[in-house]
Amino acid sequence: MRFIACGASVIGPRHLDLGEPNQDAMVLAGCRGGWIAAAADGLGSRARSDLGARSACQVTRRILRATSSSFDLPATLPLIHQQWLKAIGPTIPRDAATTLLFGRVTDQGEVHAAQLGDGLLLVKCAGEFRRVTPERTAYGNQTWALESTHLQDKWSYTKGRFTEPGDGVVLMTDGVADDLEPAHLADFFDALYQDVSTRNRRRGRRWLQSELNDWATPLHSDDKTLVAIFRTSE
Repeated sequence: MRFIACGASVIGPRHLDLGEPNQDAMVLAGCRGGWIAAAADGLGSRARSDLGARSACQVTRRILRATSSSFDLPATLPLIHQQWLKAIGPTIPRDAATTLLFGRVTDQGEVHAAQLGDGLLLVKCAGEFRRVTPERTAYGNQTWALESTHLQDKWSYTKGRFTEPGDGVVLMTDGVADDLEPAHLADFFDALYQDVSTRNRRRGRRWLQSELNDWATPLHSDDKTLVAIFRTSE
């Protein structure tokens, strides 16, 4: 089974103008013939949100790399939170609050993915597309995040298996997600697969960075991060 994976994170023009760091972070790493991906968006109002996002991705990569074949996703979520608290020390959790999305794909195409907070988590298994991210409610301004207390019930998660080319998992922060029409998410997913499947990882990253930097929408000022893993063949 073969996969193609790519990811990019670009700082928004507003943070660039203010001399502030990218408050998004991502990781994308091979793991025993499969892949691990994570994306995080530090809450913009917090003093060390960049540290929180970066630490969340690094902790997630480390924990997912150490998991066995009998992976228990719900049981892994509090562990990620515990290790994140250690990683950001001595910074207080409130100052480093961050969203987190991640996906783990094994060499056999088994996928586990989860999300806490804003952004979008999209999955396609056996040709069936699914938006894992819940629809926003009337109280959509509430953003759940890694902070001082673990919020198991605020996580959304899923598992499945990639059985055919075009199956995949896509993670994105709200700098990208908020500009996409909900009715067109499946089309966006398929178009992304068509674009990245013709490129290797390095060329895919460069192409994606260019796309995110040239993002022509009213919300272009935000940092933007997108990570994707697709199955391409047997």
